Amino acid sequence: MNFLSNFSTHISPLAFFGLILLLGLIGGEITRLIRFIPKISGYIAVGFIVGPGLFNIVNYSEIVDIKIFVDISLGLILFNLGRQLDFQWLRHDRNLFFMSLAESGLTFIFVFSAFLLLGFSTLSSSFAATIAMTTSPAVIMLIVNDLSSEGPITRRTLMLTSLNNFWGLIIFTLLLPIANPKIHGIASIFENYGFKVFGSVFLAFSIFLISIFIGKIIGKKKQNQIILFVSIVLLTISLANSLNFSIKLSLFVFGVIVRNFDRKHTLIEVDFEWGIRLAFILLFVVTGMQIYLQGLAKTTLAVIVFLFVRSLAKSLGIWLFAKRSRLTTKQTVAISLALTPMAGVTFGMLSTLTDFNQDLGKQLTMIVVSVVAILHILGPIATQYAFIKSDETSSTKN
Repeated sequence: MNFLSNFSTHISPLAFFGLILLLGLIGGEITRLIRFIPKISGYIAVGFIVGPGLFNIVNYSEIVDIKIFVDISLGLILFNLGRQLDFQWLRHDRNLFFMSLAESGLTFIFVFSAFLLLGFSTLSSSFAATIAMTTSPAVIMLIVNDLSSEGPITRRTLMLTSLNNFWGLIIFTLLLPIANPKIHGIASIFENYGFKVFGSVFLAFSIFLISIFIGKIIGKKKQNQIILFVSIVLLTISLANSLNFSIKLSLFVFGVIVRNFDRKHTLIEVDFEWGIRLAFILLFVVTGMQIYLQGLAKTTLAVIVFLFVRSLAKSLGIWLFAKRSRLTTKQTVAISLALTPMAGVTFGMLSTLTDFNQDLGKQLTMIVVSVVAILHILGPIATQYAFIKSDETSSTKN
């Protein structure tokens, strides 16, 4: 074991990145032998086995060394998520906006209150509630593609997913300065927050204008545009990091702008499936490396409460605006079930939080990873069932 630990300290971050992908691939394929367990559980399990939580083959300092690869992976995911937010559809169904506020807002309030009652601090409860707001866009989009699902329930689910991730990123950006022990005073906190939010939005618009200019030069060839988007994501990460803006918010807003403000369609939609798959393997394995078993008894109760309260709050938020949106009972239940999966973006949030406040990040990592692992088993089943029962899949239409 000491040999493995010594070996890991002598390999470069690039080799370490490749090793993580290989370990994740193997873990996912082993997990695949058990039909009802998704690959994500294998990725997380491999990370936990080699991480400080178990055999300590990989220590925390080595995880920090590959942070740039984690940021790139998360950047591709967030950009892809931002492209799902369609303003034209929101204008068509304005109640969808209020439904999103209700389901996201109630989720935050319910989970925040529940964690306070469990004895967590106000700050820990706030971060847990923020993370609970988000739904997994990767799971939703994968199921939509697999089932060829199309219709009002599918479209509403995709829009609500994009919106609740947007609210989550905004609140997460607000909370980060508070979690940073180096920042003191209300004025400093709000100054830091305003700088991060408005700076991130400004950066996203600037990058968009650059993309449009380059897009006109390179044309609409798929290969060229894939290189353009990957390059722009890397550039945005570098600039946001240098300027102390929010990398996550910048890339998400960039995706939203590309979807809604490129009126002449200079930038085409490209398939990032290969990149997204690599990104999730990396994120899940790295997150597994950050799992610690200390305080497991308290975590178990927190996980159960988290799952129950989150499900209740999201369902209630959907039901409050179901009539105004002219949804039937069947459609309302379908949307509530479809929003079950937890967002993989939360792992990026945990990574960032740990960078700001290591103790707080470790406290929430075990809870959130457990919740996400459970919901990546139950969530896809619930989402698939919802779309099939809504008669919006290719098999039910025929």
